[in-house]
Amino acid sequence: MRRLVGCIIRANNAFNFIQDGDKIGVGVSGGKDSSLLLIALNHYADFMKNKKGWNIQVYGVHIIMNYYKNINYKPYKLWLKNMGLKVKFIDSNVGEILKAKRNKQGKVQCSLCAKLKKAIMVREAKKLGINKLATGHHIDDAIETFFMNFINEGRIATFMPDNFFDRNGIHLIRPFILVKESLTKALSEQMKIPLIKNSCPNEHSTQREYIKRFIKDNFYENNKLKASYQNFQIALLNGKQSQLWFDAKGKKKDLLTKSYRH
Repeated sequence: MRRLVGCIIRANNAFNFIQDGDKIGVGVSGGKDSSLLLIALNHYADFMKNKKGWNIQVYGVHIIMNYYKNINYKPYKLWLKNMGLKVKFIDSNVGEILKAKRNKQGKVQCSLCAKLKKAIMVREAKKLGINKLATGHHIDDAIETFFMNFINEGRIATFMPDNFFDRNGIHLIRPFILVKESLTKALSEQMKIPLIKNSCPNEHSTQREYIKRFIKDNFYENNKLKASYQNFQIALLNGKQSQLWFDAKGKKKDLLTKSYRH
């Protein structure tokens, strides 16, 4: 756990997304990453209170999607109680909406699911006086998102450690941005966290899951490309050596505009 808190400290030194007086709502899915984030942020809050006198409050929020009706929450809730962690479980009709809006192939729309859950999280944040929502995305997620944007959308981009939603005045932060997934997996197994069944109906069949396997098979497990994982991380952090194309005058411009295309 000290390693996770250390990663949060380093990330906050770099991105400054947590300050004194923050009320942080953790989107708890019941998976390994968000469960560990809830614990780590509580430890971080205690650490900063002792070191600097900061007052950071951490809340857990779980959205019950009701897509599957046979999910057993008892082991997870008991684990939360034994760990002294408080999570608000919110009943919703997200599952019903997703089933009604399935595409012609019978698949749920990931974008719609994300939009619905975000709306619920923002609503609950307002009720609790939360000014920042935290998700358990880690460095592996950032790398995968980079590949997805590059391959599928022609954009060289990934998600930001801190996004501000000006319409509702809430920040979306990712305190695990410098954490490796291998660490969360190892700690989750070590702590024997009774994870909640994944309520995503598209589990193992999403574009993200395909990209995850693609990167692992072609880079991480390729003996000729052993340094790729480390270099992907460096590339995301290396702002000084981002060399993309400029116009003839050396200025950054959108070279896809009409005046540049043939």
